[in-house]
Amino acid sequence: MDQRFFCLRGFMKSGTNWLGGLLNTHHDISVVGEFHFEHVVAEMNRMFRTNVLYSEIPDLPTETRNRFDALVRSTIAQAADPNAALIADRTPHSIEPVTLRGVPHISIIRDGRDVLVSRAFHLFNNPQAHRLFKRLPEMAKTWEHFKADPWFFQKNPDQLLCHEVMVRESGIAWNRQVMADQTVQERHPQLPVAFVRYEDLHADVHKERRRLFEFLEVDPDACEQIEGDLSPGFKKERPDEFNRKGAVGDWRLYFTEDTAKWYGDTAGEALERLGYGKAA
Repeated sequence: MDQRFFCLRGFMKSGTNWLGGLLNTHHDISVVGEFHFEHVVAEMNRMFRTNVLYSEIPDLPTETRNRFDALVRSTIAQAADPNAALIADRTPHSIEPVTLRGVPHISIIRDGRDVLVSRAFHLFNNPQAHRLFKRLPEMAKTWEHFKADPWFFQKNPDQLLCHEVMVRESGIAWNRQVMADQTVQERHPQLPVAFVRYEDLHADVHKERRRLFEFLEVDPDACEQIEGDLSPGFKKERPDEFNRKGAVGDWRLYFTEDTAKWYGDTAGEALERLGYGKAA
């Protein structure tokens, strides 16, 4: 079987898992991940630029990259449904560095303020996975409250985003990635890219899913119904689970004046460019 490939991208906690599940409802598609080949590609690109050997042998960079591309395809295919005609690597990161050249890319965009809230809950649910809790002892103290009561932040909403370093670092990272992704086609004009907003998926999930199926050139009607956790949002909030709430505009419950200032300082440019308004 001749298999085609595509990439699903987006900033962490922007809905890549949800969108991957929606695309997986198509009979010909298998979305798998997270592979994080971007780390290898970034180092490979640096090596091509700086290692004299690659400039002395003109065909070497091209041959090396072609072989790596074949390895990536083989790896993704092994993890995917063997009967799928269209396979995707779902990894939450920027479109660049391009890990699979010449294939369609779908990038999901979500209001950075909701991303911040979702990321904060994710951090407090997985403190062992991030150095922030060692760097910021005050965050570790807040985590003790959450560990004792998963509903702590709903009862004390001003405490979720009260740590300036976490808010500013999150804003810087989100701003940098989404701004770069918005201009990626200027640098890669032949790269097929479709953007989808998390908020638009909530507003009309069937319309957006169909649009993406058409972008991927598959029959938009050859798919399953959208049911269960693939439906927009969850009936009940689950503060201590990976799929917590899936809401739009949840940031309004947790932003304080300080949070808005910190986030506006670092991510205000992308918020306004993408039409989300100001941080407050």
